[in-house]
Amino acid sequence: MGVTTTALSVISANMIGSALPTHIAIGIGSDAFASGNTALDSEAERNQINATSLGISEQVTFVADWSPNEVSGLVITEYGTFTTGSSMLNREVFAGSLVFTGEEELQIQQTFKFFI
Repeated sequence: MGVTTTALSVISANMIGSALPTHIAIGIGSDAFASGNTALDSEAERNQINATSLGISEQVTFVADWSPNEVSGLVITEYGTFTTGSSMLNREVFAGSLVFTGEEELQIQQTFKFFI
């Protein structure tokens, strides 16, 4: 996973309680990750994070779900995590693609691990 330069700023800001991750978006773009990315190549759907958990070893997980209707017919190749202000914290580009026929659900669990 590639973490953007924006993520470093947001992580710092969260130390004093500002912007938090609120959404995960899925897309159909395929350009390689770059740390200066500010958006997905081609966003298809964005859903609110519906669960968070603090794990061991300074990590936090954000979870978003999509129903079969939301992903039906999509060929997903990328996803990213976004703040309330739509700042992208990370972008992941798949080696292949995920094809949805209308019967599958999708859940993305994005875990950020912090260490020195």
